[in-house]
Amino acid sequence: MTEYGDRFNAAVAEELRVERSRKRITYAQIIERTGLAQSTLQRYLKGERDIPTSALRDLCRALNVPVTVIVDRAEDAVNQH
Repeated sequence: MTEYGDRFNAAVAEELRVERSRKRITYAQIIERTGLAQSTLQRYLKGERDIPTSALRDLCRALNVPVTVIVDRAEDAVNQH
């Protein structure tokens, strides 16, 4: 992946972590709502694994936040650095 792509993926993971924390949603709740394996969820949120579009959609739904909000925030974070 490109440097921008890597930074963007890391920023998406960061925004998802922030949203999870802000809303006080547990990993268990996300797993229940998405059906993701705990290890997969942790890799996504740590930025260790790229998040497929379908998983991003499911994660955003579980966090009750529009995908566009996460993507826009991530893009802003990447462009600021």
